[in-house]
Amino acid sequence: MSKVNDLSNRLLRSPLLWGSAISFLFFALIHGGVITDANVIRYLAGHWVEYVEVVMFGVGLAALAIKGADLVRQRAVVSDELLEAIPEGGQEPSEAERLTEALSSAQGREGYLPRRLREALDLVVRTGSADGLQDHLKYLSDLDAARAAQSYGLVRFVIWAIPIMGFLGTVIGITVAIASLSPTELENISGVVAGLGTAFDTTATALALSMVLMFMQFVIDRYEQALLGEVDQAAWAALAGRFQSVEVADDGTSLAIARLGEAVGRSSTRLIEAQEQSWRELEQSAADNIEKAFAVTASRLQTTLSHSLDSTLAKWSESLVQAQAELASTREDRWTAAAESMASAMRSFEQHQKTLAGQAELLGKVVDATHNVAALERALDHNLATLAGSGRFEETLATLAAAVQLLAARAQDASVEPRRVDLQVSARGKAA
Repeated sequence: MSKVNDLSNRLLRSPLLWGSAISFLFFALIHGGVITDANVIRYLAGHWVEYVEVVMFGVGLAALAIKGADLVRQRAVVSDELLEAIPEGGQEPSEAERLTEALSSAQGREGYLPRRLREALDLVVRTGSADGLQDHLKYLSDLDAARAAQSYGLVRFVIWAIPIMGFLGTVIGITVAIASLSPTELENISGVVAGLGTAFDTTATALALSMVLMFMQFVIDRYEQALLGEVDQAAWAALAGRFQSVEVADDGTSLAIARLGEAVGRSSTRLIEAQEQSWRELEQSAADNIEKAFAVTASRLQTTLSHSLDSTLAKWSESLVQAQAELASTREDRWTAAAESMASAMRSFEQHQKTLAGQAELLGKVVDATHNVAALERALDHNLATLAGSGRFEETLATLAAAVQLLAARAQDASVEPRRVDLQVSARGKAA
């Protein structure tokens, strides 16, 4: 049963569990339409890198919140009397075991001060003497300071990892922007703008979230350092002079021990101040390194984009000039071919006109010949009627033979103007 309780307590105090739950609730509110602010959606839920950054921020925030709540609870315990008052003349070292059991049953095993008192009393129980208690208290103070620094390991990792994710989003956005560039479609820069937006938005989100976590870590760390100072004072007040040695020296040993205690207190104070100074220097160094990294990244980004855009614009200009030259050459060739085709058509039209004129002239001659043949036929009919009336048949046959020959000759050469034969005159001549 105790293992189950221990496991449940660890799960309830797990930053990963609470951070994931907070992130899930936040994204559920966004996708459910509860949070509709455009800037929140753009900078916190616009890209999968931002989702990862928000989850990591939630884990770091949960770790700091759990840490802060625990420190507030422990600071309330520091002012309580965890051990009974020191009796006049002190206590025997054998009483340390009883004090340890009373401390464990009353306050449990949580907190800096209960653990400090329990470990100090454990030394007295194991050695049966309080001679090395002051040095052991100093050692326990240093150990708690080291534990306090190690307790921020997850938070420091998250503060380091969030800007790295921002740089990853910057690289992804720049890659997408460069991949969207095309020499033939520079007017369509929507892909470039989207890629650069992703690059800068993820970086801005990472910087903002990491700065919030760094500030919260600084505040909670200062609060914890103050708590450790109070724990040192409370432990010293609860244990100093409580246990008496078997042999009491009369040569000023008590005064030396008191001075040693004061020296230990001053050393602890100086240690705490030195630790605070080192933390401030570390935070300042980290901020300077982040600023330098951002400056170098911005410079490299500007240089890369300038070179890429210059080369792309140069290629596009060359392609445009070449296309214009090819278009002009093709247009001139087409106009030349069209002019030549028009001239050839005009020459063909003139030849057709001449041919049509000749044919019209020939057709006129044929019409004239046809008129002459019709006139000849009428004259022939008249002459035949005359011959029939005179009864001269043989002469009529001779005349018809001559007319047939004449008609045949006219039919072969339509260009020769036909001569009119007056059969009546010929017949009259022969009769005479």
